Amino acid sequence: MELMHRAVLDQDEAYVMLWEPKDKEIIFEVQVRTQGYVGLGFSPNGGMKGADVVLGWVADDGKVMLQDCYATDYTMPKIDKSQDVELLGGYQNDTHTVLRFSRPLDSCDADEDRKLTSDTIRLIWAYGREDPDEEGVVKMHDVRGTKSLYLMEPRFNQTAVGEDVRTWEVMSPNVTLPDNLSTLYWCKMYKIPRLARKNHIIGYVPVIQKGNEKHVHHILLYECHVSDSERHFEKWLDVEGAQCYGPNMPVSWYKCNAPLIAWAVGSEGEMFPEHAGFPLGEEHGGATYLMMEIHYDNPQLRKGVADGSGLRILHTERTRAHDAGVLQLGHYVTPLEVIPPRMNWLTVGHCSADCLADRLPAEGVRVFQGVLHAHVLGREINLRHIRDGQELPPVFADNNYDFNYQQARVLQDEVAILRGDSFITECRYDSRKRSLPTFGGFGTEEEMCLAFLSYYPRLNVSSCLSRPSLETLLGTLGVEDIHNRDAIIKTPASEWELNGRSDLPEEIDNSLYEELTQEEGPAALPLEMAQSFRGIVAKSPEKYANMSLYDILKDEATWEDFKMVMRLQDEAVYSKHVLYCGELDGRDQVKMSEGYPDFVPYWAPDTTCGNQDQGTPTKGRPFQPHSNKINVRKMLCPSDLSICKSPQRPLGALGNRPIFF
Repeated sequence: MELMHRAVLDQDEAYVMLWEPKDKEIIFEVQVRTQGYVGLGFSPNGGMKGADVVLGWVADDGKVMLQDCYATDYTMPKIDKSQDVELLGGYQNDTHTVLRFSRPLDSCDADEDRKLTSDTIRLIWAYGREDPDEEGVVKMHDVRGTKSLYLMEPRFNQTAVGEDVRTWEVMSPNVTLPDNLSTLYWCKMYKIPRLARKNHIIGYVPVIQKGNEKHVHHILLYECHVSDSERHFEKWLDVEGAQCYGPNMPVSWYKCNAPLIAWAVGSEGEMFPEHAGFPLGEEHGGATYLMMEIHYDNPQLRKGVADGSGLRILHTERTRAHDAGVLQLGHYVTPLEVIPPRMNWLTVGHCSADCLADRLPAEGVRVFQGVLHAHVLGREINLRHIRDGQELPPVFADNNYDFNYQQARVLQDEVAILRGDSFITECRYDSRKRSLPTFGGFGTEEEMCLAFLSYYPRLNVSSCLSRPSLETLLGTLGVEDIHNRDAIIKTPASEWELNGRSDLPEEIDNSLYEELTQEEGPAALPLEMAQSFRGIVAKSPEKYANMSLYDILKDEATWEDFKMVMRLQDEAVYSKHVLYCGELDGRDQVKMSEGYPDFVPYWAPDTTCGNQDQGTPTKGRPFQPHSNKINVRKMLCPSDLSICKSPQRPLGALGNRPIFF
């Protein structure tokens, strides 16, 4: 039997895994270039400790051996008391060892096995050159590695591309990464190919320059929507680009904010369903000009790194039945997302029903895939879908999020969004190893909480985001009065928007054009969004007088007040948020939310392992029965953590002690 999915787990293509999920089990086959033993494991974090491991080999007499094991530390795995893997076959030839076996999704062996779910699974793999000895002792592996995958979802497959499909490559213009910045966002303008008739984008693959895989974190392609687009964008096509969101980014580029393609590290690309595609060209309901944004990482500040990566876009004249679009949900990217140090933390972004209702057709829209996105502190992301006061079963959720694996979640059963539906995007972060707060922003060391949903039919909508207000943050910190309440990150675009301009200020763009076309354009600058807090200065109370909000937040003493930290968590979730309902042309309708909505949480039935109870709420969200309210103290403070029994005890006393969700 040929298995459905295939993945190469190592760079040398020596370890290949095939698999196929069934109702209650997964069938695996490993094909490994060795005549020794083979190991495959399911790990909580990519390491040996706590991993559920399968070891196998083919003995000299041809007998196929298979063991269900578990690892208590970084030593030889121990054999499970309950052997829950079933050998289905295997053999060895002159070059490879091949093993096929089945493994239950839930073996009901909670002490020694890990449950396999739709969350990101961190696989660990290893192989040795020799079989175990007669006593079953396995020598130290010769080669090992780890790889994150979705085991339960359809895999990327480009084999269905026909002769009618053309390719268009959108490539970075050999950008040189600065050796004084760990993070660079680089933007460049592009124009679609000349087309004789309407085309649909039906898929894409990343084209990452060899050797730069560790530097290219994500690539976003945005549609640019503005009247008289040629006048505003044509001149930028020959410009190599500009640092995104910095002082030298042309104002017109801020009109390029409707996501079209969102690729991130770990993704192999996407193929869209046969009945939906993304239109190209303004005259066909799409965009003629596009902006590519590439997020580069250079934490070691390497010198001389130049990159020409990009996307290979697949499009066809054989258009699909529906024009597709992308809806961005979550927390608005802003330093008002504050994650205290040494904590497990919850951030939420709201999308209220009234943001979408007047844009949705009577029959609603249908979502066919989604991408969940956070940065390095992210541990869980969950998109909660609420209809008529009832939470629906979770569709886009990952309780084992991996920053380095952001493949789209492809739905076998499409999900409808109807008028009246609302969403809450939840991100859970682990900042226990940080001594200072983390803020929302573009850098890898800053944070985001976003979900990108691909849907049809296409609407005049690009985003539905929220954030807490500045007043909420100030009130929680105990700052009573401030100077310069309107302080923001100063860019030409923000000045233009503050002045209420509805037209694009060509005089600013013309000046920037002169700068960007010089032989050596302006240098890239560090863009820490939280620096905008330096302009907000406290008047009172006395202990904060003449201190900037930035200095207050960066003071370790601020975070020793555990009661304040718990209030901040409560306010971040339940306070009224500022809502941003974005349209394709970059305009946002800004309004205030009514606060955290009332709804009945979804309770996942638990019938595995002989259980017949009603189950529990969605993982990691400790609700009281018949309530959607999060118990903040319970979330931050497990019962065995003594600090939670004494709210006056400073947070700094935590040290490195773990706090679990």
